[in-house]
Amino acid sequence: MKKLSIKTIALICCSAIILSLAGCSGTNNRSSGRKKAGNSKPEGTTETDQTYSSTVDSSDPTGSNPGSGNYIPTSDKLTYPDHVATYDEVHPKHAPGSLSGPDAIKELSAVETEILQHEINCYADADILFENPQKYGLNITDVSWGEFTTDEDYAKEKEFYSQRLQRLLNINYESLTGDDRICYDKLVYDIEESIYGYSYTSFEYYSMIFNYLVGPQSEILFILDVFSFDSVKDAENYILLVKDLDRYYDKMCEFEEKRAAYGFASSDNSYEEAAKSFDNLVKQKDDCFLYASFEERLDRIPGLSSADKTRLIQEHEKAMKEVAFPEFEECAARMRKLKGSGGVDAGLSAYKGGDAYFAALTRQITNNGATVQESVSALEARIKKVYTDYTTIATSGMDWYQEYTSHAYSKGDINKNLDFLRGQIKADFPSVPAHEYYMMDVPKVFEENFSPAAYLGYHLDNFNANLLIINHKSADTDKDFGVTVAHEAYPGHMFQSLYTRSHTSHPYMFLSASTGYLEGWATYVENYSMKYFTGKGVTDAMKLVQCESVLSLLLSTRVDYGIHVENWSLKQCVDYLNSFGFSATEASFGKFYTLLVTDPGYYAKYGMGYLWTQQTMEDMRAKYTNKSDKDIHTAYLESMTGPFNQIRDNMDKKLSA
Repeated sequence: MKKLSIKTIALICCSAIILSLAGCSGTNNRSSGRKKAGNSKPEGTTETDQTYSSTVDSSDPTGSNPGSGNYIPTSDKLTYPDHVATYDEVHPKHAPGSLSGPDAIKELSAVETEILQHEINCYADADILFENPQKYGLNITDVSWGEFTTDEDYAKEKEFYSQRLQRLLNINYESLTGDDRICYDKLVYDIEESIYGYSYTSFEYYSMIFNYLVGPQSEILFILDVFSFDSVKDAENYILLVKDLDRYYDKMCEFEEKRAAYGFASSDNSYEEAAKSFDNLVKQKDDCFLYASFEERLDRIPGLSSADKTRLIQEHEKAMKEVAFPEFEECAARMRKLKGSGGVDAGLSAYKGGDAYFAALTRQITNNGATVQESVSALEARIKKVYTDYTTIATSGMDWYQEYTSHAYSKGDINKNLDFLRGQIKADFPSVPAHEYYMMDVPKVFEENFSPAAYLGYHLDNFNANLLIINHKSADTDKDFGVTVAHEAYPGHMFQSLYTRSHTSHPYMFLSASTGYLEGWATYVENYSMKYFTGKGVTDAMKLVQCESVLSLLLSTRVDYGIHVENWSLKQCVDYLNSFGFSATEASFGKFYTLLVTDPGYYAKYGMGYLWTQQTMEDMRAKYTNKSDKDIHTAYLESMTGPFNQIRDNMDKKLSA
């Protein structure tokens, strides 16, 4: 429940690491009562909660037996759930309220605004997300990175969301139509999840903030590079943000120390990897790309005097060298000091209440009300299907071989791929509003660990502020770079963002964290778009490439569940991957294991997001055989970023009209 800055979430696609199959290198039925997604079995799942069918047995590296209640000892000062909540417990039925018409819409918008003001509560977030934050009632004067909640804040947070839920329930939801109804459904769903999450103070401590790969330290320099200056005040505020890193990171270190003291310590290896990530930041102190970048941004300020420019450059360099980098050095030392705290690499099931936390986490990050058991069953069924499709094609002759080995799904550089895809997708996808985008090269310090390209949702109140980030080190040599562009731009993240923003009057629908929806769509269209590059449409060679990509993602997701539900050890993860043709070793998979242990659900949000998206598309095509792919895609996009059950319900209404 840590409310870390939204800017960290905005760059989530930049940090994605997917294993390669070649080796480990690197909804609603309505009746007299309100039926939200999941009051009946969530669509796309089976009726039974079957046991997992993994080919490896679970073990407990901690020496405890979570199934019998022998957990890793943690603080009794915290509150823990005594069972895994059912979907109906978190999302009960609600009878329609009495408020309707303009009054209902006014109240809906008021609650939405209060939620946004509560969650976007710092200068850094507001400045990145909006060109004109005041338009959304965000008049933030405190220039800082904001705060994140701790267990001491949980009661207050729960009360805040409970009050907003009650106001929404006063609305007669049956009287709402269009995007008002969609926004209402999502707000109620998200608020009910927040109320449940703030009911147990232990939920704050199950995961590590300073994960070595996706923690806030992994992209802080890059985020600083994103801020733009239109005035001297903008530059001065930026310097204040640099200085505030001292306070902000001290607070996060204090959290990690408290977490260890409460018995949730990470392993020595996890702390060492976190410390190394800070070491890498400190190495930039004397030759950081931000020094030159800051001067370049100053040059864009109209009428900037030479005196002001000199002053700002000196103040910025002083803040970086005397505040920011010393703080990163302090963080490294504090992480290393936590080594020896007794922590181990263990899944959430090894902790009291961990199974309930992971169930809630799964619902939230995958945008689906399916239980963990139902999710794993659906995942394993999809893995079996993809693996069968793969082996069937691969063993049915060699007609595909030459095309497969020589395929290149790209038209060249980023601009050529963008132009190509923008034309190709017109037959299969709806149009988006007129817009502009601009490019930003990845700083050299990030090139080794950055994806070939990424899309950043920057100034979401302006269709012309789309930012595409290019890593030339990998993009220029990636023979399938066009597929990456499809994922990030057309018809992926940028396309979906533009479409959603242009089809709703509710900013909550494009500002709320809906990772399963966002990454599910981008991964789905990435694979869908391969046919544009073959020159022959869908071919067996292309299907093999798709299967490899999808299987890598789904197997990684299964490992994620294996660690946190069945407490798989590192060896068991390696054995599972190798049973599908990987060449993984404990040494090569070790860092991935550390990533998954310290960031529960890392792969689940991608893998399950894709699975539910793919399943939704397949089901709708089977149900509405007279509809084109363009019809299906349009209905999906117009259903917007809610849980998949709500998406299915809204798609049915649109496709059956």
